[in-house]
Amino acid sequence: MRVLLPALLLTIAAAVPAQTAVPAAQSELEQRVDASIATADLDGWLRRLTSAPNQVGSPHDKENADFIAASLRSWGWQVAVEQTRVLVAYPTVQKLSLLGTDNYAADFSEPPIEGDKDTATRDGVLPGMEAYSADGSVDAPLIFVNEGLSKDYDELARAGQSVEGKVVLVKSTGAGRWVKPRLAQQHGAVGVVIYSDPDADGFTKGDVYPEGAWRTPHTLQRGTLGIDSVLDAKSATTFQANRHTDDLHLPVVTIGYGDAEHFLRALGGSAVPNRWQGGLPLTYHVGGDAKVHLEVRSPWEWRTLYNVIGTLRGSEFPGEWVIRGVHHDAWVFGAWDPLAGTTALLAEARAIGELAKAGHRPRRTLVFASWDGEELGILGSRAWTDRHAAELAHKAVFYLNNDTTGRGFLATAGDPSLASLVDGVAGDLRDPETGATVQARRLAKRAVDAAEKGKDVEGPIVPQRLGTGSDYLPFAHRLGVPSLHVRYGYDRDGDDENVPIYHSLYDTYTHYQRFGDPGLTYVNLLARTNARLVLRVANADVLPWRYTAFALSLGKDIDRLATGAAAEHREAVRRNALLDHDAYRLAAVAYRHEQPPSKLDDAWQDIDLGPLHDAQRDFLTAAEGYDQAASSAGKLTAKQVTAVNKAIRDIAPAFLQASGLPQRPWYRHLLQAPGRREGEDTAPLPGIGDAIEARAWEQAREEVRLTTAATRRATALLKQATQILVIPQP
Repeated sequence: MRVLLPALLLTIAAAVPAQTAVPAAQSELEQRVDASIATADLDGWLRRLTSAPNQVGSPHDKENADFIAASLRSWGWQVAVEQTRVLVAYPTVQKLSLLGTDNYAADFSEPPIEGDKDTATRDGVLPGMEAYSADGSVDAPLIFVNEGLSKDYDELARAGQSVEGKVVLVKSTGAGRWVKPRLAQQHGAVGVVIYSDPDADGFTKGDVYPEGAWRTPHTLQRGTLGIDSVLDAKSATTFQANRHTDDLHLPVVTIGYGDAEHFLRALGGSAVPNRWQGGLPLTYHVGGDAKVHLEVRSPWEWRTLYNVIGTLRGSEFPGEWVIRGVHHDAWVFGAWDPLAGTTALLAEARAIGELAKAGHRPRRTLVFASWDGEELGILGSRAWTDRHAAELAHKAVFYLNNDTTGRGFLATAGDPSLASLVDGVAGDLRDPETGATVQARRLAKRAVDAAEKGKDVEGPIVPQRLGTGSDYLPFAHRLGVPSLHVRYGYDRDGDDENVPIYHSLYDTYTHYQRFGDPGLTYVNLLARTNARLVLRVANADVLPWRYTAFALSLGKDIDRLATGAAAEHREAVRRNALLDHDAYRLAAVAYRHEQPPSKLDDAWQDIDLGPLHDAQRDFLTAAEGYDQAASSAGKLTAKQVTAVNKAIRDIAPAFLQASGLPQRPWYRHLLQAPGRREGEDTAPLPGIGDAIEARAWEQAREEVRLTTAATRRATALLKQATQILVIPQP
């Protein structure tokens, strides 16, 4: 039988970039950048940056900021180190122990690993912990609630169980750590214990460190419970006095799966639902009988953030800023997260600085930022963008972010208008492991992933819109700057931030060189990828945005929102009908003592998305016309270049809502925001979706109107830019 392969596979070997060819002069500059990066001291820089703990407030975090600043100055950049005072709560007392005859206690430290000398460090190493946990001391029954999500509490209730007055034990997966304690508090819990199950990143994935990359039984996470008001002095002072934030009053700790196994074995009660079972060699039980003592105390203290801002003034368009950022603070050493990315930034800055000294200054101003305080809740970049918001609104053209990175496939997330830019860069670079282009490898992975699901793929790779989790957040969601988040990695080695030893003592130079990126060949590649992205934007006549992918992405978001809302309504009607007919009681397994689920709100009003669909289709037509005109345009006059760039630079701000999204005014983008429910997923059309979820029907209609109007404005701007491009030259 003859098997017809998807047409896309025929293009994988060549992987032709879907954009205009790079001018010869630009290509020559990029080759010179490559040569400079090849001679950069990547290994020495990574060793230095990871040589001591780097959490906010640590001496080495400040030393790294000083080193980065001095390096940028030596390469010809103008440098400012901007300081911000923030409130920090690192626990100094943490206790979790069983009460009764078995008084087993958790250990919040990690043992040294043979062959990795950094893991023997104790000076300045924070224990496994959750920053901004409320102070508190409780003695209460322990109950297991899987990942601690809403659906888990619903399932627990069906089993006739409640977390009221109990300490909940939850896996670290499924949602951001800041979600879990707040949901537990809403359900009446008095404390929270978060643990890393081996199913996620432990021995079930492969050999544990040092034999392999994966999390040991005693590998602990560190993280933040996320407070939005820590940059506000008045709110922070109140938190300092109360020893808790306004919205979280529970003590919270984190433990490894070695300790978790002991607590899970102590739990009685019924066996958990099948999907709750984890990777430890025991049957998981719900519990609710064994009692624990949980205690957290923190000195809520002020610390200083150090944002290092390097600027290279543009030769022709100095008032247009191309911004490149990665944070330098870390939980302990931080080789994977984020200092491999910081090493790449140094290599890029050195190479571009050398070009400028040789007379090849970028046409637009480059701003290279080494942020502080990312791990505590995106604090440094948010403070800087708040401080410079008015200036950024007029000058920021593009933001490029790195964070965690390793080896493997190029992965990008960001504004869909940047898809063509990424394709062009990926088509020009070679993958160190295979010798194929980076683009060919991206396309091959997408085709294989789709085939394993019985699907074909077609069209370009479009970046997924950004959610939360790194320093792109204020640029993308508040200021509306076209933004891109770039990394290299394999799913097996951890997807994005979820590296095998995420936020642990073992995120060291030695671990990274063995398992993250041996020889730092992908740090080299990341630096060359980033340098091309920023230089192609900085040196372009007309900004290299393309809008067909943007328009198609918007159409898919509209469809997804409509489909999801309709499915949710159908589910509510179906469940309530079954409840009315006593079906759940009759279908229950008697010996499990299952309770029927609660009724869902099935009140519903249709929200007419037709006008938004119409606006999206018009935008798609305008986008196709613009992209064709931009790709075929000849030499433009300076006046044309200025006019086109002004028009397309106004497209992103067209989708900003000045007053912010309903119920969360800090976020202003009508097309993207972090999901409100649970986790870090991006919410499509968040203003509309949030209103529908809240059954605020008039608000939903208003959000549709606002989004439709914004899409119409963007369409008019694209048509205006297209007309300028096709004006005959004198």
